[in-house]
Amino acid sequence: MKLKALPIIALLLLFTAPSACADALLDAYAYDASAPLNPSVRQVSQNRDFTQFHVEYDSANGERVPALLNLPAGGKAPYPCVIAQHGYSSRKEDNLIFALALARLNICMFAIDAQYHGERAQPGKDIFSTDIEDDARALIQTVIDLRRAVDYLQSRPDVKPDRIGYIGVSMGGIIGSLFSGVDKRVQAPILVVGGGGWRTLISYSQIGPAITMRNHLAKTGMDVDAIADTFAAVEPLNFIWRVAPRPVLFINGKRDTLVPPEANRLLHRAAAEPKTIIWFDGIEGEPTGHIPPITDIIEICKDWWQKYLL
Repeated sequence: MKLKALPIIALLLLFTAPSACADALLDAYAYDASAPLNPSVRQVSQNRDFTQFHVEYDSANGERVPALLNLPAGGKAPYPCVIAQHGYSSRKEDNLIFALALARLNICMFAIDAQYHGERAQPGKDIFSTDIEDDARALIQTVIDLRRAVDYLQSRPDVKPDRIGYIGVSMGGIIGSLFSGVDKRVQAPILVVGGGGWRTLISYSQIGPAITMRNHLAKTGMDVDAIADTFAAVEPLNFIWRVAPRPVLFINGKRDTLVPPEANRLLHRAAAEPKTIIWFDGIEGEPTGHIPPITDIIEICKDWWQKYLL
């Protein structure tokens, strides 16, 4: 993967005002929107609620992005669409928990594999590793891939180009904070168990990569601030404010050990109005507090989509 190095000015501006910082960092997400997508589409399944297609399209830096598209069986095209982004160590197929609810609202769903996930997995590569420069590049690449997903959806006559929403879970919530801040075509994003503040996430999260990073820091003597500096262009706090005046919904866990509540609150505070914040208690017996009560979350999301996408 060939990505230009993050500009030095981006790193120097990490501690400046959010607006100035984000404006300087936007160049990291630039791409040629006029470049051909060269999409390939094949049907993979069909049921009474939706037809599913496997899609591939060209993104920046020579990347070919695999995706799933679900088109509702009912209703009449063009449809609104929700881009659903999976979490860490997951894949696009795991977003199907939202597929039925969306199809029954006559909303299509689009989901990609993030860099180094699903069909894009590469031996020895991880989007969260001790190679922090590559981590930042992989996150930026995934955001650009999502921007190209919007390009592709807007090229389809069966999708409403001004009714493209987003839902991201865990890592997908973190990525969605960047994506929806960078790309104003995204409507009413839903960020589930996401957070902001890489210092806080690295210092306190109990997810495996954060523990590995803390051990790496202890061995090398590197300070967590050095990682936060490199992650300036992928810091959700630098971008989430840009979602306004579009509404944003945050759903987080009160006892989450993987994306700690303080990281949630940092993101909430950085976001401008209009914003809606919902906290859940977690599933009884689930030790991390990170898994939301799925049935309740889907009902909340359905109400949100009916209000802002239909």
